[in-house]
Amino acid sequence: MTKPPSIARFEMLYWPAVVLGWLNSALNWRTSQAALDANPMLANVHWFLPVSAAVGALISIAIWFFIARKASVVAKWVQVVFAALGAIGILTGIYTLVSGKAPSALAVVVVIVANVLYVAAATMLFKPDAKEWFGEGLDEDDSETLA
Repeated sequence: MTKPPSIARFEMLYWPAVVLGWLNSALNWRTSQAALDANPMLANVHWFLPVSAAVGALISIAIWFFIARKASVVAKWVQVVFAALGAIGILTGIYTLVSGKAPSALAVVVVIVANVLYVAAATMLFKPDAKEWFGEGLDEDDSETLA
């Protein structure tokens, strides 16, 4: 089956969101490292931040691969859960900006934009052509003709 337009739009929204997330990690690297160093239990765990960034990158790539290339319904729902968390991140970011508690307004704006793109990408997974991509809503007879 050819990739439907909704899945192509998913990719067009998903990758900028992922790249902005990586940019945000880079912008906040020193702050994150300082927070780890301030915790006596984590002060000597210098590998934690780069490893968690690498694992996050691998998860992002895996979600894209299994949605856009393998039509995995499980990956779709993992993306939806992450998008729901992103929606909470949007609200938190707006509150942080409005209340003046943001240490870096740029970093918060990057997070908000990334999460808006991430949520928008997730909505593409519920379009009719995307449902067909995932094999959802088909009768047993329909799924046999697609195979």
